Amino acid sequence: LVICEMLGVPYEDRADFQHLAVSRFDLFGGATASLGAISESLEYLLGVVRKQRENPGDGLLGMIIKEHGDEIDDLELAGLADGVLTGGFETTASMLALGVLVLLQDPDMFKRIHDDDSASSPFVEEILRYLTVVQVAFPRFAREDVEVAGVRMAKGDMVIVSLSGANRDPRFGLDLDRVEGTRVPMSHLAFGHGVHRCIGAELARMELRAAYPALVRRFPEMRLAKGPEELEFRKVSIVYGVESLPVLT
Repeated sequence: LVICEMLGVPYEDRADFQHLAVSRFDLFGGATASLGAISESLEYLLGVVRKQRENPGDGLLGMIIKEHGDEIDDLELAGLADGVLTGGFETTASMLALGVLVLLQDPDMFKRIHDDDSASSPFVEEILRYLTVVQVAFPRFAREDVEVAGVRMAKGDMVIVSLSGANRDPRFGLDLDRVEGTRVPMSHLAFGHGVHRCIGAELARMELRAAYPALVRRFPEMRLAKGPEELEFRKVSIVYGVESLPVLT
């Protein structure tokens, strides 16, 4: 709702966008299905951008058009809107569910989040590091023959970087293969790095810091409706997550 209002996208179209947001990251149907979802989303947003050109509103798209309309074309603006809408929805939604799964298996941490406002921030940083909801970085290509950590790569080879693996590198701390909600926040790559770092990183942090305390305070008796081993996780997706998280309140 917030993102739709920010961009000027009709909220009644949210069901379609939720479907498209999930489809683009799901590789189970192959690359063609993923690319098709991206194309469909962009086509719709081009229509939204054209309407904003005619009558700029007070949202993000309208303000960009008012202030920089001559510097950016419709396709670029639709791409920006697409990144905000789909990236800001799917990754954060998955992270919320996964974090709740962690909390429901750790009663002490659940209580700390419930009772202490200051407990939310370090918990969020720890689960961002541990869960790393976007599992891999953008593909890279070797510019020349190179060997890294005993692995040889030829010029032109595609290189997929494991962000979750990097976030558990033992050189950066002890017991990084487990969640420790009171761990002193440490540097991590959950949002990527450098020029490709997620532009919505701080918004995501704010959302998560607000959502977890609100959830456990509204539903203090919440518990899993089935065992963790019975949950279904996405089989082939760039965004890590559960298919559903049934709970009892």
